[in-house]
Amino acid sequence: MKNNILLNPFAILSDKKQTIIGLISLIFGILIAHFMTINIQILRIDPVENVSLLKSFLNLIICILFLSLAFFGIGKIINKKTRFIDIINTVLLSFIPVYISLFQNLNHFLNNEIDKLIQTLKNGDIYNLSPPILFLIVGLVGFVFFIYYVYLLFIGFKTATNSKKAWHYVLFFATLIIVDLLTSYIINSF
Repeated sequence: MKNNILLNPFAILSDKKQTIIGLISLIFGILIAHFMTINIQILRIDPVENVSLLKSFLNLIICILFLSLAFFGIGKIINKKTRFIDIINTVLLSFIPVYISLFQNLNHFLNNEIDKLIQTLKNGDIYNLSPPILFLIVGLVGFVFFIYYVYLLFIGFKTATNSKKAWHYVLFFATLIIVDLLTSYIINSF
């Protein structure tokens, strides 16, 4: 169990393998976000009508760049030996579950279900609505992928910085939330 690649790929894969897998997954992530018409942000995904390839690219680059720089900055505070390559590999690999979860919007499933919910809210019939089982299952699976994404960010950060104290973890989650708010503002501004 100690050498399980799903639990801690950062302790098992070499830096070079992490970088290659991370960059390849980034390319696939950009394409999947474009074809599934989903805007990716750090702590959320937003199904929309249309996402250009350039917008998908810029969204992911902004998320990865800001998150990597912020984690590298606090990583240096925690441990002066923190390397940027370890942090950016953490961020690149952690986004893989997010890319997989984008398939929730296959055939615009999420867009259609969200539109139905909004229409029901406008009509005032929300108390009579019973959500489709498939929507609940897809939402639950997406939530599991989200939890795994945050877990990978945390375990990768912990491995890269060798952090062990509670205040390190508080700093990690505070930084994650702050960077999410900042990048969301930037992404939604253009």
